[in-house]
Amino acid sequence: MTSNIDSRQAFFNGQECWKNNDYIMARYWFEISYHDDNFRIESLSKLIQIEIKEGKYAKAREILNNNQDINSPVLKQTYGLLETIENNFEQSKKYYSECMLTPDMQYKSLLALAKLYVQTGDYELAAKMYQTLQLNPRFYIQSTIGLTCLSILEKKFYDAQQYIMKIDERRLIQKKKCYYNIFNVYIKYFLGQLKLSDNIYDPIKDYMIYRLFDQSDETLLFHIEKHKNQSEKATKGCFFKYTDTKKLLLDARKIIEDMNGNHFELTDMYRFKLDTPIGYKGELITNDLCVVTILGTKDIITMYPVSLSNEFDNEKFSTSEQLKLKRLQGGIKR
Repeated sequence: MTSNIDSRQAFFNGQECWKNNDYIMARYWFEISYHDDNFRIESLSKLIQIEIKEGKYAKAREILNNNQDINSPVLKQTYGLLETIENNFEQSKKYYSECMLTPDMQYKSLLALAKLYVQTGDYELAAKMYQTLQLNPRFYIQSTIGLTCLSILEKKFYDAQQYIMKIDERRLIQKKKCYYNIFNVYIKYFLGQLKLSDNIYDPIKDYMIYRLFDQSDETLLFHIEKHKNQSEKATKGCFFKYTDTKKLLLDARKIIEDMNGNHFELTDMYRFKLDTPIGYKGELITNDLCVVTILGTKDIITMYPVSLSNEFDNEKFSTSEQLKLKRLQGGIKR
C-alpha cells in the first residue's frame, strides 16, 4: 500500500490536475490516493466526477451504486450532481438537502440547491440563495455567475451585464479571466451589441465565442466532425468514423425542439437515447447523444456521444410540459 506521504501528495497532485482540466492525470493520482483511508472518500468522489465530466454517466452511477459509503455527505453531494445531470431533480434535491445538515458542507450544498432550483424553474428562490452566497467571499464569484446566468434565462440581459461587472477581473487567475471574457462576449451577444467586424476570435481555439459570429451549418459540422477522433475513444469518447453527422444534426434539431434543456452556465444540454448506436464511450458502444446549445435557445454549439444510465430521466423532466410552463412563469415573476 502507498505510504501516507505519497498518498497525500498524490491527492494534492490530483487536485491540481483537476483544476487544470487534466482529467487523465487527475484520474491517475486519485487512483493512488484512493487507497489511503484518509483520502479515500474525497478521491472516490473526484474519480466519479471525472466519469461525469467525460459523459460516462452510466459508469458514474455504477460506481456510486456499488459503494458502501453512500451515506457519506461527500458522496451524497456527488450523487446529487449526477441526478441533476440525468434530470432526476427531486432525487437530487433530496441528496442536497441531506448534505445541508452537515455544517462544513452547507454553503456548497446551498450553491448546488440554487443551481437545482434554476433547473426546476424556481427562479425567485434560486436568486435568494445566490444572493445569500454572495455574502461569503469564498462563494462570491460562483454565486454572481449564477445570478448572471439566471438573468440571461429570464432575458434580463442588462441585469446580467451588471452582475458580471461586479466581478473584479484583476483578482482572477488567467484561466478564470478567459472564462470571464466568454461571459462578457455572450452578454453582448444577447444584448445585440456584437458586430461581425468584432470577430477577432479563432474558430478552433475560441470556438465557443466564434460560433456566435458564424452560425452556419458548415462551421458547426466542421466542429462536430472533430468528435470522430478515434484516439479519444477511451476518454472523451467519439462518434463512429462512418457516422453521418449531417443527418444526425437534422435529427437532433427535431428531437430537442420539444425538450427542456438542462442548464449549465452559458449552455443548455439536451441528452437523450437514440434507436441506433452512434459511437463510443470508452470501449462501450453507445446510442446516447448530448446536444449543447446557447443558453435559453435551440442554437446548437456542438454534440457528442455520452453514456446515460438506466435511471436517466426517471422523473421525466426532459419532456415535462409542466416544467416548461413553470420555467416560463418563473421568468415572468421576478
